Amino acid sequence: MSTRPKMRKIKKITITLSEKEGEWLSLYAQDLGISRPAVVRRLVREGLRDYKSMRGGYIEPRNQLDLFDSIQVDIFNNTSKTKDTSDN
Repeated sequence: MSTRPKMRKIKKITITLSEKEGEWLSLYAQDLGISRPAVVRRLVREGLRDYKSMRGGYIEPRNQLDLFDSIQVDIFNNTSKTKDTSDN
């Protein structure tokens, strides 16, 4: 029994550039000797890498089920969620 390699999920995104930006993209691709889509992927990766290092690099998963949210009840029987301040 052979195992197939794991497929990576790919997100396709369409962008629209002005004519001048398209020309700049073509010139940039020619200078690097790669295709225009490869240039766009490289620029996006570099920008996201910079953003990731600026933000801290960790994306906290959302608690989709709200199983671990603490509920606080006041004396008037109003409820509100409490925020955990220990991780800040």
